[in-house]
Amino acid sequence: MDERQNLATRLADPELVHYFYLDLEVAELLERLDHLTLTLTPKSDEAPFNALVKGYLAATDEEGHAWIVKPVANAEEALYHRICTLVYLLDHHAGTLSAPLVLTKINGVAYRATKVVRKGVQISSYNYLEKPFIDYIRQDLVNRWIYFDEDRNPNNYIVIQNSRRVDFLVAIDFDKADLTTSKMKITGDPEKFGWFRTEKTRFLTLLRPEHFENQPIELFDVRLKAFSSLNRETLLNLALPLCRGWSPDPDTQAATLADNLLERIRYVDEYFRRWFKPAAEIKSSGHEEDYSAFGKSFLQMYSNKK
Repeated sequence: MDERQNLATRLADPELVHYFYLDLEVAELLERLDHLTLTLTPKSDEAPFNALVKGYLAATDEEGHAWIVKPVANAEEALYHRICTLVYLLDHHAGTLSAPLVLTKINGVAYRATKVVRKGVQISSYNYLEKPFIDYIRQDLVNRWIYFDEDRNPNNYIVIQNSRRVDFLVAIDFDKADLTTSKMKITGDPEKFGWFRTEKTRFLTLLRPEHFENQPIELFDVRLKAFSSLNRETLLNLALPLCRGWSPDPDTQAATLADNLLERIRYVDEYFRRWFKPAAEIKSSGHEEDYSAFGKSFLQMYSNKK
């Protein structure tokens, strides 16, 4: 069972599984999105108000599900948003709950489109330093580092509940990701776990590096393994259809995206595994510290008696 299937099992709600396309493999999902038929509609009941005031329009798909859409200004912007679709597909592969998005055409006009996350509440309404939210955000660092997405703020995460009233975090808004830059825009601190970013005014995560201290590698392992399982051929098979018809040189563009992602995946995997230990080792280390503290206390008591 892959991570997409694991996520679907945890979600345990057939309606939500279908809504977020978790019943489709990544290649099937790409095919589904490329044949998506959206219809503009004046009905905006499900469209978020803050999206409508930013110039988005309401649309529905063939199943009657709500989307928000916005026309793109030019061919360069259209290609960028086609590439952002790759971010969503990779999240899907890695078992990360994300809002479906695509760059598509409606009546011959190119629109960026995002599926509305129904009955969602922004994470700023919750204490995201508590479980399960803090662990979701910790795990999500793997994805956003790989995508060079330096703008992850409280508006980029929405909390939903399944039919059992279990909370899940949905990542949205990937239009600050950068898959085309070949140099490392986000690098790891060699002295301690942390990161250096090119854009200092942006967030990489809602958490500071100290919120990652003493976490087990098992927390990140599923994401790291999911990304590491991707090979160049798989990435090309996703990137090329997204670039074809939108890029002046789709083959070169797709190859650049695949090579960039492979290098970043290798780097992030190596960096995380350098700093995080298995849970058993952390527990063992914790006991040693407890024994050490106990020993110091005993010696102090003995010294006072003398």
